Amino acid sequence: MSEFRAKIGEATTGCPTSLLDFDYGNPRLTTGDDLSTHDEKSMICSLRDIAALEELIQSICNNGYFNLEPLIVWGEECGPFTVLEGNRRLAAIKLIKNRELARECKISLPPSISQKTLDSIEHISVWRVEKKEDAQAFIGFKHINGPYRWDAYAKARYVADWYKKEKSSGLTIESIARQLGDDNDTIRAYIGAVLVLEQAEEERLFDIKNRYNKGRFAFSHLYTALGRNEYRDFLGLAKGWNQIPDEQPIETNKIPQLKEVLNYLFGSKQDNHPPLIKSQNPDLKNLGEVLTHPVALQKIRGGTDLKAAHNEVRDAGAVFSEALVQASIKIDDAIMLLAKYDGSESLLSVAKELVEKSETLFLTMQRKHDKSSK
Repeated sequence: MSEFRAKIGEATTGCPTSLLDFDYGNPRLTTGDDLSTHDEKSMICSLRDIAALEELIQSICNNGYFNLEPLIVWGEECGPFTVLEGNRRLAAIKLIKNRELARECKISLPPSISQKTLDSIEHISVWRVEKKEDAQAFIGFKHINGPYRWDAYAKARYVADWYKKEKSSGLTIESIARQLGDDNDTIRAYIGAVLVLEQAEEERLFDIKNRYNKGRFAFSHLYTALGRNEYRDFLGLAKGWNQIPDEQPIETNKIPQLKEVLNYLFGSKQDNHPPLIKSQNPDLKNLGEVLTHPVALQKIRGGTDLKAAHNEVRDAGAVFSEALVQASIKIDDAIMLLAKYDGSESLLSVAKELVEKSETLFLTMQRKHDKSSK
């Protein structure tokens, strides 16, 4: 039995690191991918992939461990303790202490580690909380609005889970925003988007792991879209729907549209269907405008790309003008590269076709011009 005692609600120095274990439900791991966290090794490997562990290890090995900020822990007074805040630091400590574990996790350690560094990670400062919930506001502030921010999806899941767990006891979105030092509208957008996403997952309309593009889940596409009138109208969401959001925000008759929007935003790996959103600006705005236009909407439903479908929304004259200017630019590019032409017959045929098409274009435009001038 360890003689160490950690008091509640204050920093306690000298906690043996052997008493510390990971929080296997760490919000940092909420990325939308299958990150395995069933044991110590898998937890460290997951943190390695998302949290730049090697940089932290290098810093500790070079300078020793600094007890500037206690790890926030939960557990009995004598331990063992679950680390609610500081899992990345705990992973680095465990790896520095166990070279074989580092090898298994494919983490590089310096060839030699000084005794001073090893001594610095034997006992560290902790701050013990009575309940996990007591640490929520601090952890949320640090990683949502503070210096060590999670990605958007991890932030959103954190505040949404907090809200769902405690709203029955009177917790409001405004209260969460106040405690996190964030804007009400931002927190409300996060929570609303998570509830929409969870509804889609429950209805088996969408699976984050089936999104077309790997890497970081582009969650901002969804909460930004839900902030636009075009998407809300398409999904049947009333103005102010996320003031006190329902856990099933989308009405049953709009469920097909929800599946449609999520596929446009994120695509489907299983169906080999890439998303229509390549870049949030301007694609998200353009897609929203397409959703409000019957002809343009039918085009994307039929497989037309977003740019071609959006041309239905735009002024016809502007679309034609843009196409004509782009054609001229391409001809200029070809002229600049004439020195590279090798004299082949096939390319000469292409040039001949361009002449014929240009003549058709010019003569048609000339007739319309003359007619309009009369």
